[in-house]
Amino acid sequence: MTETSSATRERDLAEIRAQVEGERDRLSRELTRLRGDASGGTGKEAPFHEHPTEHAGEMEEHERLLAIRENLEQMNAQCQEALGRLDRGEYGICRSCGKEIDIERLKALPYATRCIPCKEARRD
Repeated sequence: MTETSSATRERDLAEIRAQVEGERDRLSRELTRLRGDASGGTGKEAPFHEHPTEHAGEMEEHERLLAIRENLEQMNAQCQEALGRLDRGEYGICRSCGKEIDIERLKALPYATRCIPCKEARRD
């Protein structure tokens, strides 16, 4: 890699770091909001009554919020892992082949851990 392309990649990685930090912060705010909604603002999970069939709508909404929260927590964990790789200097290196992941892939999918050829070979 030439000095110019190295400097460009460093600048791109700084932009990606800012993007990932912003996404992490957004996810944290959303998770905080969802936790408040699930507890009715009390900090505790919403209780269900003795006859769940009488409160099917309430249970369905609770399950929906739990699924959304789980998805947001997974996305937040991916952001945290990407930031950790950035801090350790491991970011943008394919976990399968050890080559640099194309910067355009990282810009589109900042938590990518494999280059496109390796990702396609794994199909996961």
